[in-house]
Amino acid sequence: MSIIDSISRFALTLFRKPFHWLVKAHHVPKDPRQEFELDKNDKLVYVLRTKSLSSIEILKRQTKMLEMVEARHFESGLPKSGTCIFINNRPKWFSNKRKLTGHKKSFAAMLEAQKNNPDVNYKIIPVSVFWGRNPGKEKSFLRYAMSNLEETGRLGKLLIILFLGRQCFIQYGKPIDLNSEQINLGQESDKTAHKLSRILRIYFNRHWVAVMGPRKENRRDLISGIIASDPVQKVIIEEASRKNKTMAKVRSDAEKYIKEIAANYNPRTVRFLSTSFTRLWNKIYSGIEVNNIKQVRELAQNHELIYVPCHRSHTDYLLLSYQLYHEGLVPPHIAAGINLNFWPVGNILRKGGAFFLRRTFKGNKLYTAVFNEYLYRLLNKGAPVEYFQEGGRSRTGRLLTPKTGMLGMTVQGMLRGIRKPIVFIPVYIGYEKMFEGKSYVGELRGQAKKQESFGQLLGVRKALKRFYGKVYLNFGEPLKLTDYLDQQLPHWKESLNIEQKPDWLNQQMIHLGDEINRRINAAVSINSVCLVSMALLGTPRQAMDKAELIAQLDTLLAFAKDAPYSPYTNVSQQSGSELVATAIKLGMAYETNDPAGNVISIEGDERVLSTYYSNNILHLFALPSLIASLFQRHNHVPKAKIMDYIHAFYPFLKKELYIHWTEAQLAERVDTLLATMLEHGLLNMGAKNYCVPHSDTPEWSRLMLLAEAIQPALQRYAISLTLLNSLDATTSIKRVELEQESQKLAQRISALYGINAPEFFDKNLFKNQVKVLKEEGYINHQEGSGIRTTDKAQELYRKILNILSIPVQQGLQLAARSLKVTKPLESKLSEPKSENPKAPEQDQEGNPNS
Repeated sequence: MSIIDSISRFALTLFRKPFHWLVKAHHVPKDPRQEFELDKNDKLVYVLRTKSLSSIEILKRQTKMLEMVEARHFESGLPKSGTCIFINNRPKWFSNKRKLTGHKKSFAAMLEAQKNNPDVNYKIIPVSVFWGRNPGKEKSFLRYAMSNLEETGRLGKLLIILFLGRQCFIQYGKPIDLNSEQINLGQESDKTAHKLSRILRIYFNRHWVAVMGPRKENRRDLISGIIASDPVQKVIIEEASRKNKTMAKVRSDAEKYIKEIAANYNPRTVRFLSTSFTRLWNKIYSGIEVNNIKQVRELAQNHELIYVPCHRSHTDYLLLSYQLYHEGLVPPHIAAGINLNFWPVGNILRKGGAFFLRRTFKGNKLYTAVFNEYLYRLLNKGAPVEYFQEGGRSRTGRLLTPKTGMLGMTVQGMLRGIRKPIVFIPVYIGYEKMFEGKSYVGELRGQAKKQESFGQLLGVRKALKRFYGKVYLNFGEPLKLTDYLDQQLPHWKESLNIEQKPDWLNQQMIHLGDEINRRINAAVSINSVCLVSMALLGTPRQAMDKAELIAQLDTLLAFAKDAPYSPYTNVSQQSGSELVATAIKLGMAYETNDPAGNVISIEGDERVLSTYYSNNILHLFALPSLIASLFQRHNHVPKAKIMDYIHAFYPFLKKELYIHWTEAQLAERVDTLLATMLEHGLLNMGAKNYCVPHSDTPEWSRLMLLAEAIQPALQRYAISLTLLNSLDATTSIKRVELEQESQKLAQRISALYGINAPEFFDKNLFKNQVKVLKEEGYINHQEGSGIRTTDKAQELYRKILNILSIPVQQGLQLAARSLKVTKPLESKLSEPKSENPKAPEQDQEGNPNS
């Protein structure tokens, strides 16, 4: 040990208490032992990038708190468990020698010990210590002194501890197991040690960028760089010629566009917002639950991350950036609507990483070129990006049809060539109670959407006094762009480095957007309000006996756990009774005392909002609900008929709800669902057919209640098919007319029968239905000649009548007559039973008879 090191240790001993008071370290992951599956018998050796006694002191305190092997100084010889090893020295005034070599000898000694003692398990854990989260500027005299604060000298470190001690951040990397197959113990230990050293240096460099982000570009350099780029210069020349303007005038317009668009990321603003939002979230939420973040940290090392969340609330982008910052990842640059660029919010968001875009680029080639170039520069620099492909907030709780503009620009940027491969990170953001719930109710009832403004911001104060339960932030299955294109378009690489827009881009972006939506839905959280809403909406008056409701919730939870939708789906660990208590606490359900048993109900505006929450999870229960629907009017059904109906209606459900099962996976999925229904008594098995339980049993009631979840969707399909059924072989109808008449008929039925779901007559859903009808061959549609129905559509119409109740069919007939859009319906039912059946009798095979 050098004399200077001895003095430093002595000084640290004297100032240990003030040091602990000045320094507060945050760490990621929260529990390294659990995330990395560390065993108490593992020999852990911590490797840090830069030699620092203060870092050892912090790590020592951290490891003790986390009940890991306590960090210690390393003297010489074979490293003991808890030893800290460094691969770089701190900067010195009169020496450029930064790299250390002693750690290679330590690695070699550990490798030899591992060879000689296979039962001992050595693990190297890379540990990164960051003081502050400022990446610095690309062209700055103080960049080396103030950006990578971990590698400053002793005097600089003292100043950092004084001013940034509370902003210390520690991240534990994935351990390197010396006993794993990845380490070749048969090779010479010195060579393997050299390889380990190189791997760790690459890791620390990549990890620094993942946590701190790329260095900030000077704003003037950004503007001049975009204007000087070839794509923008080409459009400037074209615009000047076409509009008879001077080149200087067009360049000035381009500069204005850049200033309107570009973010002005400021680490100090982000740090301030992080502290402020911590207080805010703790006040209005009971916690933020994060799932599947581990994979994102790993991908951030060597990929360009594009976060694609669902969009339900204005707090979405704040929550996601906030949580990523606290998870040790750099907050993304966020594509925000120009409507949010109002004082003072616009400037704050811009410094937090937001860049603004107009609702449409149509007809403005210069704006399009500038925006494309700005996005390309972000991607090429390695800055993570976030955008909402839905284009706006969902008012129905369902995912909206993707707007493919940003996806297309991202893919075009990749085709130009960027440094890292692109990976899309689908993100589900769910709320137990919506922040904008009241305003959504008004909009769903026809009120105009209020324009965002400072005055509207002041009105948020009242909402902040309420309690909104828990927030769920779930990261879905990542989608690597090149892998996706390889699968979908084997010859896509022919479009690399070509200026023209590829012919396949528009159509392929529609499929890409749908796939991302499916992955978002696969990462859904099943929470209390969603489940309670779904159960109560199946009843005529949105009210149930409390005991029956709890039993129904337990059944839905059992479905989610025993027949999981996806490994990324997050299922509540609460029981049915706890779910009810949470919904009541949040004010989304009400309990009424009754001598025969307490009643749980939904009242007032919550009746409309309950459809919103139910729609969050409808895709999870769509298939079991469709199966249950077959038994509303049939007491026993063979499996072949179940599969026939599933195959008939699944394309509509898949398109509408972004369900991720393929046609080839349906049979296996249905088998799993039927087995689950048998296990929980919702169905019985006869000699040949699946049968309903006796109607006086609780299981029969739960089956009928489960069937109600999908009924609004089936009724919508029946509306369009009713209109098509009115056409004869020689009559056609325009696509727009079919969509409009379907919407009118749905509005009529909704008004007559008190359907509280505003999406019941959503024109976009009817557009999707017509698309599926065409894709599946139910209609023939050629531009200019209108739509003609096929025999296949008549068969589908008979099937849907076969599972809709008689009152629903009668209501559909009456509404259609009032609009004079269809001929009288003919009853084409098979195996009908009364709407209020008595307990079925058993046949000789044990099957209940109608």
